[in-house]
Amino acid sequence: MSTTTDLIRLGASYRRDGVDPGKLESDPLAQFRHWHDEWLGTGPAAGQAAVLATADIHGRPSARWVDVAYVDHGFVFFTNYGSRKSADLAVNPQAALCFGWLEVGRQVRAEGGIARLTDVESDAFFAGLPRGVQLLSWASDQRRVVGDRDVLQAQLAQAGDRFSGQEVPRPAHWGGYRLTPEEVEFWQRRTDEIQDRFRYRREIVGDGWRSAQIAP
Repeated sequence: MSTTTDLIRLGASYRRDGVDPGKLESDPLAQFRHWHDEWLGTGPAAGQAAVLATADIHGRPSARWVDVAYVDHGFVFFTNYGSRKSADLAVNPQAALCFGWLEVGRQVRAEGGIARLTDVESDAFFAGLPRGVQLLSWASDQRRVVGDRDVLQAQLAQAGDRFSGQEVPRPAHWGGYRLTPEEVEFWQRRTDEIQDRFRYRREIVGDGWRSAQIAP
């Protein structure tokens, strides 16, 4: 899909037809992939973006955009282990993701526990990143205040010199996390403003999912 007109038409059809409960997948991750593929088909500028919410040991929340790299049995993203979100997750390994596909009137929320990926998983993803991104992971320390962009440019140049003529290895302070959902909610705006909301929930990881329509 390539035009604004097409996107408006698609959103209008979603809002008119709503969600047919009989066509929902039994697994919310399968349902997410279905909706996400439809969203990617519109050619969005940031198709992998979601808001990640975490809280520190005192319960103070913080939120930021992250790119969800892929979805397997959970939602996977990568970051600097020195970042605030990583500090939050070290003491409170629970988080929420919110995908907002507002142009077509859809939202997906996922909540659950988070754990680091294995080194092998993080190494495999890092190896496929553009070299510039790999070098930036070495040059940038998200815990530090920098004077200006010139400092960052200098650090990036130093990283480039350090790994000149060789592959860039993954730094130990960079890697992935997986949010394994315990609850996933799908929201669809409707023309009559009686929005469709469907929630999947399970109490124990490995148990089957229970789905229900909930009030808007």
